[in-house]
Amino acid sequence: MSTADHPQTDGQTERVNRVVEAILRSVCAEEPRRWSEMLPLDELAFNNAVHASTGFTPFYVNGLANPGVPLTPPRRGSGLSGGGIPDRLADISIVAVRKQVDDFVSLKLSVLRQVRDAMVESQDLQKEYADAQGRSNVERFETKLRPRFIGPFKVVAKMGLAYTLNLPKKMRTHPVFYVGLLKPYQDPA
Repeated sequence: MSTADHPQTDGQTERVNRVVEAILRSVCAEEPRRWSEMLPLDELAFNNAVHASTGFTPFYVNGLANPGVPLTPPRRGSGLSGGGIPDRLADISIVAVRKQVDDFVSLKLSVLRQVRDAMVESQDLQKEYADAQGRSNVERFETKLRPRFIGPFKVVAKMGLAYTLNLPKKMRTHPVFYVGLLKPYQDPA
């Protein structure tokens, strides 16, 4: 489980969690007994908002269209100006439909390329940040269910609040640790 204050996930998930928390907090403050009834509207608002990481709304990324919400003016050519469905179906030609399908597919591929490029850029920035924070060996300890502490390791030296440990070479990590990251070994027997 992850929260915005104690993140255990990537940066994008942290940000989404923070936004969802803010939305739920505002709804609970306004309607504390009916917040669960408001969830579909909150979901619509969240999915209809432009996300900074992609530059698009999730609705647009998924289906190349944003939903029409009540106060949104109809787009030109949306078919809301009048005329029945049979009248509009009579004017459709196969060539026009093929062109529209081709245009839709090319637009969808273009949007997906833009989203992919934006995500790659975001992931690169997150990787740079994680590398700067000294988390280069996280992939070796990737599962949540592994022990948080490993060892025991012999203490070689103490320098102020840092301890030098005798670590195996295969760990490929710096052997000096702040005392807050260590705890005394207790034999489980």
